[in-house]
Amino acid sequence: MTDTLVLGSRPKKARKPQARSLPLREAILAVAAEYDRMSVRQLFYQLVSRQAIEKTEAAYKRVVDVSGQMRLDGSLDYRKIADGHRTRRAVWAHNGVRAALENVHELYRRNYWLDQPLTVEVWSEKDALSGVLLPVCEAWGVTYVACRGFPSITLRYESAVALAAMGKPAVVLYLGDHDASGQQISANLEEELRVHGADVMVERLALDPWQVRAYGLPTRPGKRTDSRHRAFAARFGDASVELDALPPDTLTTLLQDAIAAYVDVPRWRAMQETERLERETLGSLALLDLAPGTTIRLQEGGE
Repeated sequence: MTDTLVLGSRPKKARKPQARSLPLREAILAVAAEYDRMSVRQLFYQLVSRQAIEKTEAAYKRVVDVSGQMRLDGSLDYRKIADGHRTRRAVWAHNGVRAALENVHELYRRNYWLDQPLTVEVWSEKDALSGVLLPVCEAWGVTYVACRGFPSITLRYESAVALAAMGKPAVVLYLGDHDASGQQISANLEEELRVHGADVMVERLALDPWQVRAYGLPTRPGKRTDSRHRAFAARFGDASVELDALPPDTLTTLLQDAIAAYVDVPRWRAMQETERLERETLGSLALLDLAPGTTIRLQEGGE
């Protein structure tokens, strides 16, 4: 018999926690207190590093179940767990011109990268980490691509065309697993984008062997069924590590610093001032009592 939610009925109550899950619950709360936001996989690896749980798929499924129950019963803040696989997309609409102007004033931002000597994109092998990486990209106004393993031919072509249209050099910051496939993706990506006309350099930001050693990340045997594994093992050894194992704050700081390193600061600050003036103009328009059919003409630069 399947569960059916009838309009007006009460939602199912969260299960009472079992005694054996209490130590894991306490460990989850300790990790959650240390980090603002992470994927369930990142939570799992932080628990592994604290020896609160074993590094097995069965243990991972237990973390998924217990952390889910904790959110349902209110002991774990829903906002602590990011879900990069599932998203909501709402239509942007308003109940009038004034509301639209107010929204535009609040949301308006300049594309700072148009005035930069180069453009930056961030590519991640792991879609599950989008909820952690995307906020950093949005804050810096850079394009984010979750390629979910090897990027498709269509994704490579469309991305290369978009980068070439910028008319200047581009840098792709790549983050992926330290394994045979993860290394191969970044190794081939630059050539695969250049063949379609993009003037691009791919910088592998993570994971690399030195990061595995520096942060003491938990490893697992490589997939011997992967045709690329033999070459990977000859170069790096047999151990593989998932990108999710990197502590969330370390991952976001690494990305923030990498993006900032490519910013021309004087040009960036000049664009911030232009944006401030334009925001003021939009704010003043939102206060006007506009008659239907009114035409508004704006000059560039907020003048």
